[in-house]
Amino acid sequence: MAYKHTGYDTSQTVNSAETNNSFAHGSRGVQRREGIYICKVVDLVDDRYEGYMYVQVIGEYYQGDKSTQASRHEYHRVRRASPYGGAYQYANATNSYGMSGHPPAPGSEVVCVFPNNSAVGIVLGVLPDITRNSSVPTNPGTFIDSESDVVGPTVDPSVKKDGSMNKRPRGAGETVKSSEEFSEHYRDTENHPGLGIDSLRGLSSSSQRRESPTNVFGFNTPGGHHFVMDDGTLPNSDYSLAPDKSRKGGLSNLMRLGSAGGAQILFHDGAGFIYIISQTGKSWIQMSQDGKIDIYAEDDVSMRTSNDFNLYCGGDFNLDADAINIKARKGDMAIETAQGEFNLHSNKDIKLTTDLNGHIKAVGNIRISTDGLIDLNGPQATEATKPTPNNLEINTSIKESITGRVPEAEPWGGHAEEQEMLPQPASPNADLTAKDIDMSKIKNNQQPNSSKGNVQGKGSQRHNPRNSQEKVDNFNENPNNNLSDGRVAGNNLPPQFNERAGPT
Repeated sequence: MAYKHTGYDTSQTVNSAETNNSFAHGSRGVQRREGIYICKVVDLVDDRYEGYMYVQVIGEYYQGDKSTQASRHEYHRVRRASPYGGAYQYANATNSYGMSGHPPAPGSEVVCVFPNNSAVGIVLGVLPDITRNSSVPTNPGTFIDSESDVVGPTVDPSVKKDGSMNKRPRGAGETVKSSEEFSEHYRDTENHPGLGIDSLRGLSSSSQRRESPTNVFGFNTPGGHHFVMDDGTLPNSDYSLAPDKSRKGGLSNLMRLGSAGGAQILFHDGAGFIYIISQTGKSWIQMSQDGKIDIYAEDDVSMRTSNDFNLYCGGDFNLDADAINIKARKGDMAIETAQGEFNLHSNKDIKLTTDLNGHIKAVGNIRISTDGLIDLNGPQATEATKPTPNNLEINTSIKESITGRVPEAEPWGGHAEEQEMLPQPASPNADLTAKDIDMSKIKNNQQPNSSKGNVQGKGSQRHNPRNSQEKVDNFNENPNNNLSDGRVAGNNLPPQFNERAGPT
């Protein structure tokens, strides 16, 4: 007679030739395990939100039904051990800290220990699938699905895919996304436009299977987020085995923090640059070791300082734009060429207007020439056109400027992203329920950064500074607002802006 552990103080008999001697009787006659076992994960759902899961001990005679959650929860209940964490207890609260990670996927092999005849085991670690550890901690760039002319980020071959022992083609992210079974559980890290064949900024070689022993440290999530610290390749030797026996050392020496959507921060020590790029690749910045900084934005670049904005060039200062507007709001404007000439040229009219006196002084001669007439106190001269100011209704402090976008201290109403629902953790109460918060309807009595100039302090209430769609549309439709065509058309504004509206 053998016993199947249910996670509770009960037992169920099943047919078996003999009882495994690793079982020991508990205080109430329950069969409990003791020792270290290799197990397979059966279910991950924990109704108490504490990270427990259910495993089957490999080699156990009993093979129970796994089609329902109730049947899966009849297997051994275990909890995960963490390499770091703890909790400080205070009079009115507990401050917990530690690491959080995804649990091992169902079907994964784990090492479990059952100490002191405990009914609940402890997961010590995960045993990676044999030959399927290449996608940790990033999807390496290689030939896709055995095609000899297409290179891209790939995933490990499927255990369900037919193939010989010597031919196990790797799959593209699209292979997984198009799979009916796994499409909802995977998002691959597609490369940005222009980085598809970039071996420095786009494709990655940081993989556990690149060399042995691996020179890569990192993490990645099932959804595709990843953090990598890669000490670079090593040449093939008695101390480092590489698939390519002629491999050079020092390649892929980098740190990379990347999102599943494709955004990344890259510190590449091998090539000598720092690189940041957005999810779509429409904005990026690179800082090179030779001292260059390159910035690209498909749309606007807006900068603001509450004090001085200083630019000093040891060489030329070059400004090239479709139109240029400059305005000094309060003080003077002084332009000087210390050694060279000052040249001003216009393909159309030049208009100089002053609301007070006009002075022209030359140490040498003044020469005026024209192909037409020179009128002194003759026909009325046309006044110079001033830069047109924009009404910045989305701002709280800077309400007018010749620029179409002026960032402010947070919370700033000019962010185009909408407020999201704020998911809530399970309540510590017995019911373990919680309702997600609609942030568009919340109004705080005190903002965390209440010391900022545009945030009201304690005792007052402040609405979400993001404006209604009507205000945004009115701003965009104003022909005096000097914005790019895309911004005027509202192409990069959300369909609606939220405004906090809570109880008064």
